[in-house]
Amino acid sequence: MAESILHFFMFYGAAFSVIIAIGQLLQKKSETINRIYAFSFLGLGIWLLQISIFSSGLFDGTAVGYYVCIFSIPIVFTVPPLMVIRYTWIMSSLFNFQKKYYLLFSPVVVSLLYIMIQFFIDSDCGYTCFPALPILSHTFNELSLYDTILYLFFIFPNIYLISFMSQNLFMTSYIWKKSNWNKVPGVSRWGYIFAMSIVISNIVYVIGVFISLRVVEWAVILANTAMTFVYLVTQRLPDYNKLLKNEALKARYERSRIKGLDVDSVIQRLYEIMVDEKAFADEELSLPDLARDLGITVHQLSEILNEHIKKNFNTFVNEFRVKEAQKLLVDEPDRSIISIGFAVGFNSNTTFCTVFSKMTGVSPNQFRKDNIKKDE
Repeated sequence: MAESILHFFMFYGAAFSVIIAIGQLLQKKSETINRIYAFSFLGLGIWLLQISIFSSGLFDGTAVGYYVCIFSIPIVFTVPPLMVIRYTWIMSSLFNFQKKYYLLFSPVVVSLLYIMIQFFIDSDCGYTCFPALPILSHTFNELSLYDTILYLFFIFPNIYLISFMSQNLFMTSYIWKKSNWNKVPGVSRWGYIFAMSIVISNIVYVIGVFISLRVVEWAVILANTAMTFVYLVTQRLPDYNKLLKNEALKARYERSRIKGLDVDSVIQRLYEIMVDEKAFADEELSLPDLARDLGITVHQLSEILNEHIKKNFNTFVNEFRVKEAQKLLVDEPDRSIISIGFAVGFNSNTTFCTVFSKMTGVSPNQFRKDNIKKDE
C-alpha cells in the first residue's frame, strides 16, 4: 500500500507539470516568457516521468520503460537551458535571445546522436539489459560500455541544472541579508526558495543514482512538492514572473553603480556626442572611449545604456551609423556604397551591408534605388 502511494505521488508530478505547461500556453496574454516557462515545465514533466519509470522499477525490463527513458533524454536536456533563459529574463531589464544561447542546447544534439547509435550496432539483449540499478552496485559493472555511458546521461542534465541554478542563487543571495530583509518583498524570497529546492532535489537525485534508487524516489517527491508549491503561488499571484522580475530589477537599482549620478544630463551629453560630434563615424569607437568622453566609468555607461536607453552598446552606435548612411545614400547618389559604409564608421563593406539590412529590411543599394525613385 505504501509503495503504491509513493508511486502515485511520483508519477503525479509528471502529469501536473504538463498541465501547468498547457495552462501557460493557453493564457490570453501569452508572452515569450510564458512560452519559455511552459516548455520548461513540459520538459520537466517528461523528465519526472523518465525518473519515475527508471527508479520505481515498475517497467523494468519492458520495451515501454526502456524507450521512454532513453528517448526522453534529449528532451530532458532542454530543461536546464530553458530555466537559464527564464532566470536571465528575470534578472535583466534588457533581454534578447542571442546566438550564444543555442550552445546551451548542444547536449540535446549530442545525446540524440548517441542514442541513435544503438540502431547501427548489434545488441543481443536489447532493453532487458537496462535494469533499474544504482551505479555503485555490483550489477552495474556487468553492463556494456554503451549502456554504461547511457546511464551517465541520466545524471548529466541534473549536474547541468545544478551548475546553472547555483549561479543564480549566488547572484540573488542578497535577498537573505538582514539589511535587505525589509526591502525585499515576499515573492522574491518564495522564488529563491523554489530555485533552491530545485538544486537540492537534483543533488539528492544524483546521490541516489549512485547509492540507492529509493533516494531517487524521494528526490522526485521533493521536486513534486516544490513544483506544487510554486503552482499555488502563481495562482495567488497570476503575474508571478513579472512581479519577480520587477523586484529583481528594483533590487539591482538599489545596488546600482549610477546612484547619485545625473543620468538625464549624461544621456543628453551622450546624444550630443553622437549627433553633433558624430562620434559614431570613428570605426574604432569603443565603450571605454565613450565612457571617458562622458566622464563616467564603463560600468556606469553600460548600465545607462541597458537600463535607461534599453539598448546595448553595439545596437546604440549602429543605429546612428545606419541613420547617417540612409541620409548619405540619398543625398550623394554618385558616391559608392562601400565609401559610405566606411564614412559612417563601419570597418568593412560586409558588416555595413549586414547591419544595414538587418535594421532597415533592405540592402543599402535597394534603399538608395527606392528612395531616389520617390524623390524623382
